[in-house]
Amino acid sequence: MITSRPLEQADLEAAVALVHADDRRWFGEPVLAVEDVRAEWNRPGFDLATASEGWFDDEAPAGEQALVALATLTRRGDLVVAVDQAWEGAGLEEALLQRWEDEAHRWGLPTLHRDLPADDVEGLARLAGRGWQVEEEGWILRLEPSAPLEATSLPSGYAVRPVTEADLPEVHRVVMEAFAQYGPSRPYEDWCSGMVERPDVTLRHWRLATHGGEVVGACLMQDPLGAGEGEAWVSQLAVVPDHRRRGLARELLVQVALAARERGVARLGLFTYEATGALGLYERVGMRVVHRLRTCTLDL
Repeated sequence: MITSRPLEQADLEAAVALVHADDRRWFGEPVLAVEDVRAEWNRPGFDLATASEGWFDDEAPAGEQALVALATLTRRGDLVVAVDQAWEGAGLEEALLQRWEDEAHRWGLPTLHRDLPADDVEGLARLAGRGWQVEEEGWILRLEPSAPLEATSLPSGYAVRPVTEADLPEVHRVVMEAFAQYGPSRPYEDWCSGMVERPDVTLRHWRLATHGGEVVGACLMQDPLGAGEGEAWVSQLAVVPDHRRRGLARELLVQVALAARERGVARLGLFTYEATGALGLYERVGMRVVHRLRTCTLDL
C-alpha cells in the first residue's frame, strides 16, 4: 500500500537517493549534490509542508527504501518529480504531475518548469502530451584536470579579486541584473540562503570583477565536501550587460578554476542553457559537454 504525506527534513537522505538513482540511470553519475537539495529545502520562501509530497511503500521490507516517489514545487515554478524505477508504469508520475499542476494553478503561478534528460524520450513525450512545451537544450559541462588554463590581461581599469562578506550585497545586485531576462529576481535573503549559507561554500574561493572600484561581474562556486576530491561547481557566472564582451566572464571562470586546482580540486563543472549563448565561451576555455537536458515549460 502506498501512502503520501509532505516531505520532512528527516526524509532528505531518502529524497536525494531517489533523485540520484534517476541521475545514474540517465547520466551514469549523480549530478545533484546533497547540499543543493538541503539549500532548496531551507530557503526562506520554501515550505516543505505545503510545497512537497512523498509517496511511501508501507509494505517495503524493514531497512529498505520506502520512499518511492516525490515532488517539490517552488514559488518560481520549478517542479521536481522523481519516481523509483521499479514503480514505473504504475501511474505515479502522472498522478504527481496532475496534483502539482493543479497546485500551481491554485498558487497563481504563470508557468511551470522542468529539466529532463535529453535521452528521456518517454518522459519528454509524457510532458508534451500534457500540454508542456519541450523547449531549449541545456548542458552540463566539465573541465578536466588535463585542460590547460592560462590567465589573460583585462582591459585597463578592470580587476579580478576574491569575494569578502562585505561584497555580498553588490554580488547579489550584479547576479540579479545579469540574469534579469531569465526570470524574477530573488530577494537577497533568499539568494544568500541558497548560494552563501552552505557548508560547501567558501567566499574567498569566489571571484568578482571590478571596474573603477564598482563590482561588474562575479563567479560563484561550491567546493566538494572533502579536500582534493570530486569537482568544484560553478553555480553562477554573471557580468552586467554594460561590461560584457571584454573578457570578464572568461577571466572569472579561469581564475576560479586555477584557484580550485591550487587547493587540490582539479575538475570544474557547470550548467548552462541554450538561451544564455555562453556554450561557446565555456568550450573555448576547455570545458566539454558531458550531459544534455531539455527545458520543459507549462504555460498556466
